[in-house]
Amino acid sequence: MSSGKLRAAASVAMRWNYRVWGFGEAIALRGLLRAGDALGDLTPFGFVHGIMRSWLGRGVARSNEDHVGAGRELIELYKRTHDVQFLDAAKKLAALNASFPTGPNGERYHRGDTPGWRWQIWVDCMDVDGPFLAALAHATGDNAYFEQAVGELLGYARTLQMDNGLLFHGFERHCGRNGELWARGNGWALMGLVDTLILLPRSHPAWSELQQRTVALVDALAHRQDPSGMWHTVINDGETYLESTLATMAAYALREAFEHGVLDSSRYEEMESKARAAMHSQVKEGTLQLVSDATPVGARAVYASRPFGVFPWGQGPLLLALCQEVE
Repeated sequence: MSSGKLRAAASVAMRWNYRVWGFGEAIALRGLLRAGDALGDLTPFGFVHGIMRSWLGRGVARSNEDHVGAGRELIELYKRTHDVQFLDAAKKLAALNASFPTGPNGERYHRGDTPGWRWQIWVDCMDVDGPFLAALAHATGDNAYFEQAVGELLGYARTLQMDNGLLFHGFERHCGRNGELWARGNGWALMGLVDTLILLPRSHPAWSELQQRTVALVDALAHRQDPSGMWHTVINDGETYLESTLATMAAYALREAFEHGVLDSSRYEEMESKARAAMHSQVKEGTLQLVSDATPVGARAVYASRPFGVFPWGQGPLLLALCQEVE
């Protein structure tokens, strides 16, 4: 049954118009590559390869907008094709990230080119920078990328994570933490932490702190999980609607963490099982339902009023989670 769902979900993901990088496109492409492997189908690889070749043609890391580009997918294509252009592009993307100004905890301000966002950060970046840079360290053998990965990920965690383990959506240098305890944002953080911990050597001095922060986040999420297995889009406000992306992200991240010894499966198995069942309950004709639209940092009413639709930030985590059931 899961293979049929996976094939349908991949078909839906390939209908998206991947013209501009945003939070979500990369994870959908990552999911497609893994889905192709799990299904023994080269079609998703061809689809992703075409998009990434087009990006190479336009020029990778030519502007700050590329900070959300598909870095891990460049490395995956290099590993699969041995085309050094993909690895060179990944290095350029890492250099772009290293050029951004840092805040007091080492967090990087990615959009200094945009007045309204110049000194703002977003929790979404925790799934973008750390795992990409750690993967680049493995691909190149250059441990300096581990240091860059840890610096960026710890900077975000130390800035956005509360004492109770949950993370705020954003931070602005002059205003402090802003936005809400947004469900999908905490899902981005969870995936980024887990995927980085899997890649980071256990001997690294930062591994323990990152793992402790992951445990704190998962404990807090377990406490707030709805009986349905999902979470409210503002985690600490039961009046906001239930939304499916955090459940899907948690299903993927927790199972990865169990398999790689990052988290104790006996402690969180029930949470993962409930999240995965909730995910399956929301899959219809390959589409993950109850996925909210792109959500800017704002007041609570912003989070509580986003419409549902079909988006790569829903399909990507869905693909990754379904692959775990097929591989």
